[in-house]
Amino acid sequence: MSTTAQVDKDAPPPAPDPGALSARRAVGLVAGREINSRMRTKSFVLSTLGLVVALGVYTLIILFSKEGPTKVGIDRDAAALRPMLTAVADRATDVDFEFVTIDGEGDSGDRAEKLLRDGDVAAVISGDTAGPTMTVERETDPDLLAVVNAAVAEERTTRELEREGVDPVDFAQRVASSATQTRALEPSGNSAAEQFALILSSTGLLYFFFIVYGIMLAQGVVEEKTSRVVELLLSSIRPWQLLAGKLIGVAVVGVTQLVLLGGAAVVLAEGTGAISLPTAVAGTLVTMGVWFLLGFFLFAAMLAAAAARVSRQEDLQAVVQPVMVLITTPFVLGIALLSKNAHDPVIEWLSLVPPLSPILMPARMLLGIAPAWQVAVSLVLAVAALAGLTRIAGRMYANSVLRSGSRVPLAESLRLR
Repeated sequence: MSTTAQVDKDAPPPAPDPGALSARRAVGLVAGREINSRMRTKSFVLSTLGLVVALGVYTLIILFSKEGPTKVGIDRDAAALRPMLTAVADRATDVDFEFVTIDGEGDSGDRAEKLLRDGDVAAVISGDTAGPTMTVERETDPDLLAVVNAAVAEERTTRELEREGVDPVDFAQRVASSATQTRALEPSGNSAAEQFALILSSTGLLYFFFIVYGIMLAQGVVEEKTSRVVELLLSSIRPWQLLAGKLIGVAVVGVTQLVLLGGAAVVLAEGTGAISLPTAVAGTLVTMGVWFLLGFFLFAAMLAAAAARVSRQEDLQAVVQPVMVLITTPFVLGIALLSKNAHDPVIEWLSLVPPLSPILMPARMLLGIAPAWQVAVSLVLAVAALAGLTRIAGRMYANSVLRSGSRVPLAESLRLR
């Protein structure tokens, strides 16, 4: 038989019974309760499906926004130059040209002018292969001009070699064998559109999960406090065990959804070629999961502690607002600074500092611009910050969760027992 006594707002939480559960068992039961109650809801299933659909739509937007190869017309007189133009363009990694032969009746100059003014081609190459003419509507593309000049030079060289009795293929092989080798300090970067997509997807996804699951946890704390369920729970377990179990349970739900969305994002990116992902994509996903856990425990512990200070959902927004600013700041900085200059020293140093690192460092890692030592330093600092802040959050939670009525002052929630 059990009775519910009126709890004085200044009274300390009741001590657990001598025969209470072990710490591991207590934390496990609370975590299991959170997992079962949240993953079986329609909102979890529908939100996961909705986010997957949103990723698919975003992928389609990227695909349709990508520009295709620049078309260049070649008239019949210069058609013999087309294979050489294609070969030279294929060797250039930073250009994308498609050479098409202009067919049709009538004056070739009129056809070229119509195609240029209609925007069907960016330029038209005419004349003989020895000295062709490239016609454009307004300005000449310097990359295209370089390709045409190189193709004309190679074509002329081939003819001169044949005239002198030298095999052009053999000559080209001997020249290629003595070519200069290049070494890049960093891997080739993504295009501007791909880079922005990676930044937005990584920072946005983590920001979304920190906000959604952090607020979910905070609302659960207030709900249990309002319904007095927390008093029954704390008659058998300690406050830190209840807080730890709730954090772990909600984190498992969040990681599950994050893995599902991450896997869907990889499948969409690889299947459509919309975004070039890092080579070690599996390792990147694991790293994202680690950063999610660090960031979630860091922010969610503060949100739960703040939520324990109030007894009504209406008062929740005011106490969690400072933590929300801490979550929003790195997201805004990531979009603004990384999109402008991913190598900016300011963003490099900010990505080392918690609570900014759980959002900024994964984005830099996904772009392939974060050195290993910076990743290691940011992880060490994040773990240290997590250890310190969870102790403070645990104290605030224990001092506030059994206090009903008006908001618990911050100084009282932080007091030492």
